[in-house]
Amino acid sequence: MKRLLAIFLFLWLSQEILANSNPFFNHLGVKDGLASNHVLSLWQDKKGFMWIGTSNGLQRYDGNSFMYFSIQKPEILPAMPVKLIMEDKEGNMWINYGSHYGIYNPAEQSFREIPFEKDENRSKGELLYQDSYGNIFIILVRQKILWYNQSKGVFTDQGIPVRVPQNYRVNRLFEDTKTGFYWIACEEGMAVYDPKSDKLSYRGHNPAFYPFIDQEEFKIVTSYHIDKDRKHWISYWSPFDQLFASYNENLGKYTDDAASLNHKNLDYREIRHTLESKRDELWKYGVNGLYKFDPEGNEFELFRFEYFNYSEISQVYEDREGALWMATDEGLYHFTHTSTEVDYYFAPKREISYSFNAVREIFLPNKRQTQFWIADWGTGIHILDENLKARPSDPIYRAPAPKIEIRQTWTICQDKLTGKVWVGNQAGWLQWIDPETLETHTFNFPIFGKSTIRSIVQDGEGNIWFSTQKGDLLKYKKGSPLHNDSFEKVRAFNGYTFINMVDSKDRLWVGSSHDGAYCLDLTTGEVLLHLEKSVFRNSPLTKMAQLNDSIFFFGHELLHTFNEKSGEIRTLSYSEGLVSNGINAIVPDSDAFLWVCTPNGICRYNYFQHSFTKYGDKDGFGQVELDGTSGIKCANGKILFLGYNSMVRFNPVHFNHSLKPERPTLTSIKLFDQAIFVDSLTTEKKRTFRHDQNAFTFNFSTLNYTYQDKLKYFHRLSGIDLDWRGSGSGNMAVYSLLPPGDYMLEFKSENEERVSSAIGTFYFRVTPPFYETWWFRLVLGSMGIGIVYTFFRLNLNRILAVMKVRNRVARDLHDDMGSTLSTINILSSMAKTKLHTDPVKTSEYLSKISENSQRMMEAMDDIVWSIKPQNDSMEKVLARMREFANSVLEAKDITFKFEVEDKIYQVKIPMETRRDLFLIYKEAVNNLAKYAQCNRAFIQFSIKKKMLQLLVQDYGKGFNLKEADEGNGLSNMQKRAEKMKGTLIICSKLGEGTQVILNIPLH
Repeated sequence: MKRLLAIFLFLWLSQEILANSNPFFNHLGVKDGLASNHVLSLWQDKKGFMWIGTSNGLQRYDGNSFMYFSIQKPEILPAMPVKLIMEDKEGNMWINYGSHYGIYNPAEQSFREIPFEKDENRSKGELLYQDSYGNIFIILVRQKILWYNQSKGVFTDQGIPVRVPQNYRVNRLFEDTKTGFYWIACEEGMAVYDPKSDKLSYRGHNPAFYPFIDQEEFKIVTSYHIDKDRKHWISYWSPFDQLFASYNENLGKYTDDAASLNHKNLDYREIRHTLESKRDELWKYGVNGLYKFDPEGNEFELFRFEYFNYSEISQVYEDREGALWMATDEGLYHFTHTSTEVDYYFAPKREISYSFNAVREIFLPNKRQTQFWIADWGTGIHILDENLKARPSDPIYRAPAPKIEIRQTWTICQDKLTGKVWVGNQAGWLQWIDPETLETHTFNFPIFGKSTIRSIVQDGEGNIWFSTQKGDLLKYKKGSPLHNDSFEKVRAFNGYTFINMVDSKDRLWVGSSHDGAYCLDLTTGEVLLHLEKSVFRNSPLTKMAQLNDSIFFFGHELLHTFNEKSGEIRTLSYSEGLVSNGINAIVPDSDAFLWVCTPNGICRYNYFQHSFTKYGDKDGFGQVELDGTSGIKCANGKILFLGYNSMVRFNPVHFNHSLKPERPTLTSIKLFDQAIFVDSLTTEKKRTFRHDQNAFTFNFSTLNYTYQDKLKYFHRLSGIDLDWRGSGSGNMAVYSLLPPGDYMLEFKSENEERVSSAIGTFYFRVTPPFYETWWFRLVLGSMGIGIVYTFFRLNLNRILAVMKVRNRVARDLHDDMGSTLSTINILSSMAKTKLHTDPVKTSEYLSKISENSQRMMEAMDDIVWSIKPQNDSMEKVLARMREFANSVLEAKDITFKFEVEDKIYQVKIPMETRRDLFLIYKEAVNNLAKYAQCNRAFIQFSIKKKMLQLLVQDYGKGFNLKEADEGNGLSNMQKRAEKMKGTLIICSKLGEGTQVILNIPLH
């Protein structure tokens, strides 16, 4: 029983699907950037952006890429399902975000939630609805209606402008804008509310006899719609299934228009929504169903195809171009009525895969029919009628085939004189078939040398030309009997000969694997033109076509063009716009375009504009096989391309129209991959960026979703680009490390014929860093002047310091040396007068002269040592101090300890301070040696509280400070300490010794 039901379901679905016109739905999913394949809601804003609500949040689509929008204000919310999107009368964007309803501002990514006045049971589903007055309603399914009270800022069930019968549970609300009535679909049936008269009609109270009100069966109503022709459509539930009914208001009676929806489908189906498009098309959709009403047949057609998969359609939305968008649980689908008719044929499934090699259009003059014959390597000839329906080809192989090679078919050609069909097969087997009766004659003539027949063509006189796998070119003279002598070997080529072609001048072109292409005279066989293999990048030639009387195309791994008049040869590859370097087939159309089938899809080449146009899913080529070997132009101008297991047919005329493109819109800016200005971009406002914000990615789009992939975008930036630059497949302009300055970005789009749109502009400025600003340069100049002045002052101070040193040295020399020399001079005179009279006195004078001379030498040595730069370090100072102590104290047999903290060696002191320190130290040590009468001493250098401290201590007799005669020595020590802004402390006690403590501040 289950098997019979399954067969019935299959037959019913097959009939319903084959009855449709098989339109193509372009699919967008996660692989294209959609956040989730579970799409819940759709809306197009005034700029033209498509907004998509998914189970993973909110996105915006510009025809090229998706941008994700989150909620950042007043607080960051996690990604939640966006079940509903709607624009109110004031242009606000309403969304249902998770369980929240409110107004969303994309420019600020902020959300103002509209709360419910009280807790409601929301477990049975919700709908957002807006009437023509701008009232916004929330229908709590199978419960009641709420509305947005703007003064209170809440959704409430109080003061609703629509009355509902008491105890009726509401499912839907529909406003009839012509009458102003509200039609209310409820669990208990239908109700009608007239707001002008405040009258409510329902079952048992229907004085105006509105349709669907009084009938008992119309309960559990889930949908209601009135179309432009005043047809009322209702969906309701019986205990077993969803049912549909229609009422023609103009005729005043019920009709059978909705009867086609009442199928007893074995699968679960629930039609929830209705859309009436601008084209007056009526669509119904929901779970497991998308239907379009056919007014001619008065029935609904089911739209469900191999490439249009869904389990549930949440929303069907019509954009401003009239295209339809379907939000499904399998992604987003886009359908446009401008889609061209594309027909397919798929070979029946079998264990061994097919290998279609060639297709030809075959005419049956007696039957006045056209057929398509496909050469298949493995099963022989496939015959299709004009509608691409398979026809029997068994009679061709009814007689026992002499060899299996008969079904290994490579090429087909119909004799224009006799109408018979020549079929070339493996191993040199040849068939001659009557297409009317399929009577077949099979031959294997010795002249073919058992070599596969790869190509058959007929010239203008009716002669048939054959090329073989081993490189032979053979000719069959028209009208000759079918025997071996009727065939002539005209030429043998080096390598395989894959293809022959007779051009418009009745010359024969031969494409070979080793020697390039040859053009031959059909009468003499003479070579008129030879294009060597190097011309074709050493690639074999398997495809050949003629565009006009002088332009030829050749292909295999690349596409090559040859202009016989100019001699120009072009090699076209992926870098020039070809969608793939592999060439499956090339076919010129009647409008001088070349159609190219490649492993990456189908494209069209305009030789004169030197431009490629790619065609893909949006154009109905979503099922094209990505491999194949052949293609033809039919007598009616349509083009056929073969895959290995299928065939596609289309009319190129439908693609050969170009609309003038619109001016693009700047859709997003990324600064170092961070999106900015995501919904507040204008071309009028000038934007300002810092100097370190200078790496930009600009995206633009015309927001035309039907022809988006047929447009090319170009851009240029003032001061950077000298000419327009292509924006690539991503419609983007990328600029890194822009220097500071004012910029104007221009962008435009072009269609296939290079017709340009109006130019869009975006102005922005990159500010310079502070060190490139005028004020910084002013400051820098002032600093430069200050530095020059400072150097001048330093140099002046250095000169003054030198002069000061010179003056001090001169003063010291004058004071110390002068007085000492004067003393020596006096003593010398006195010694001279006493030399003969008083030898003792003379000796005393000479001793004093010696002492003064020694003291003068020491003073000179101190002056010279103090001004030498190499003595600036404390290490040198301390070494001299230690040396001086040794020389003085050891002479007096005084032992001493010389102690220095490690930190002292890092101290830097000026020259004057160094000299004064040494002289104080020297005076203290001399006094110790002369007066202390001690046998041991202690000398220490340390740092205490940022002061350099010198301690000179003896353990001698000491003295009374009050009774002591200070003399010049102690007085000079105090003056030198004050000069260094230090302190000198002398502590002494009789019998205990003396301490000299000097503290010098460190800077």
